[in-house]
Amino acid sequence: MMRIAHISDLHFGTHLPRLAEALSTEIHRMDPTLVALSGDLTQHARAREFAAAAEFIRMLPEPLLVVPGNHDLPGWRPWRRFIHPWRAWRRHISEELESSVSGEDFIAIGVKTARRWGLHLDWSRGRINLNQLGRVVRLASAAKPDAMRILVAHHPFLLSDAMRRRGLVGRAQDVLGGLRSARIDLILGGHLHQSDAGTTHGIVVAQAGTAISRRRKGEPNAFNRIEASRQRIRIDAMRWDGTRFSVAQRWEFERTTMGWTPGRSGSSLP
Repeated sequence: MMRIAHISDLHFGTHLPRLAEALSTEIHRMDPTLVALSGDLTQHARAREFAAAAEFIRMLPEPLLVVPGNHDLPGWRPWRRFIHPWRAWRRHISEELESSVSGEDFIAIGVKTARRWGLHLDWSRGRINLNQLGRVVRLASAAKPDAMRILVAHHPFLLSDAMRRRGLVGRAQDVLGGLRSARIDLILGGHLHQSDAGTTHGIVVAQAGTAISRRRKGEPNAFNRIEASRQRIRIDAMRWDGTRFSVAQRWEFERTTMGWTPGRSGSSLP
C-alpha cells in the first residue's frame, strides 16, 4: 500500500504562512511514499513567489514530483510570457518542466498542461498533446507490470457537474484512450480549487483544492491523502477546520476487469 500526499494550487503571494507550516507538518506525519504537487505554485510568477515556493518545497519529504500550472507563467508581462515563459521556474524550482519519479512499486509521470497562449480567450485553460501522450506511454510501459502508474498534471481530465463550465484540459478526449492503454491508474490535478474524485475511461481522477492560499472557491483549504494498492484506491479530502487538517470527504475505488470503478464514493464524514 502506497501513500500519496497530493497538494495543489499553493499560490505563493496569496498564501497563509500558518497553513504552510501546518501542511508541512501533516505531510511529514503521513510519511508518504510520494508527494505530488500539481501546479500553481505562485500567484503572479514573480521571483519572490517562486523563492518562497522553493523554500516550502525543500521542507517536504522526498520523493516529490512537481509540475507547473498556468499561474506559474508571467501573466501581464507578455515579453516574458512569450520569450522566456519558464525562466523563473527553472531558476527556482527545477530545470525540468516534465519530470518523473519511480519507486519500488510505482511510477509517477509529470505532464505540463499550462500553455503560453490558447485559442480560447481564457488562456488559463491548458492542453495536452500527442507528443506528451507518447512520452507517458513510453515511461508507463517501461514500469514493472504490477506498478501503480500515476499521471500528475495541473488541468482537469474529469469535471463534476458543478465545474462543467470550466472545461477539461484541451484534447483530453483524444488522449484518455491512450492513457487507458498505457495502464495509467490515477491522474492527479488541481486548477479548480475544489476537491473531487471519480473515474473516466477506467482511470481514477482526483482533483485537489487549494492547499494554503486565500483564493478559496467555495471550499476550505484542502489537500488529498491517498492510499493506493493494485486493487484499491482511497482518497481523503483533508480540509482545514481552523486548527488542523482533517478528513472531510472520502472516495473509494476498486479495480475490476473493466478498469477502476467507484466503490463507496463521495461520502461526507463528520
